[in-house]
Amino acid sequence: MITLLKKVFTGNSIPEKYNKIFTHLTPEEKLNLLNLSKGLQKNSVLVEIGSYLGASSCYISMGAKNKNNKLYCVDTWQNDAMTEGKRETFDVFKENTADFSDTIRPLRGKSDEVAATFDQQIDFIFFDGDHSYEGIKTDWDKWSPKLKKGAVVIFHDWGWAEGVIKVINEDVKPLVKNENSLPNMYWAWIK
Repeated sequence: MITLLKKVFTGNSIPEKYNKIFTHLTPEEKLNLLNLSKGLQKNSVLVEIGSYLGASSCYISMGAKNKNNKLYCVDTWQNDAMTEGKRETFDVFKENTADFSDTIRPLRGKSDEVAATFDQQIDFIFFDGDHSYEGIKTDWDKWSPKLKKGAVVIFHDWGWAEGVIKVINEDVKPLVKNENSLPNMYWAWIK
């Protein structure tokens, strides 16, 4: 699978500094985010829920750049949903994503609160925030009405997080026209 993903990415090689950013994403998942964002049209609106230290944000931005696309990164940057414990991560996120400041727009706050004031239609959304059923269900309910027809939706940790699995099966799958997955990442295009 990684060979296929590398073939799709036709840009310059990926700088090593992005591979060194701590993340729970596998190399295949990072390249998948890059390739899915690369397939978007110009002037697309992308949203990432749970931006953490910025590894996934960099890969999404690599695919989305040079098309006047904007990636809205939503996080408290207080490590609220992470197992490592509470800590401030916003400065690390800004440092790690500095090369993509023309693409990335950080939105600091709880996902459901940010969604309430977000007034754009979305072409691409990556959910990697609160994996509890209540958390991911709230995120889906708040963000999904903003999705354009044909939007790509991506969920991380669908291989083990019961809440994520339940939301995908009950709420997402009835709305998709095409889907695919890696062991721990699910993505689909909305009808």
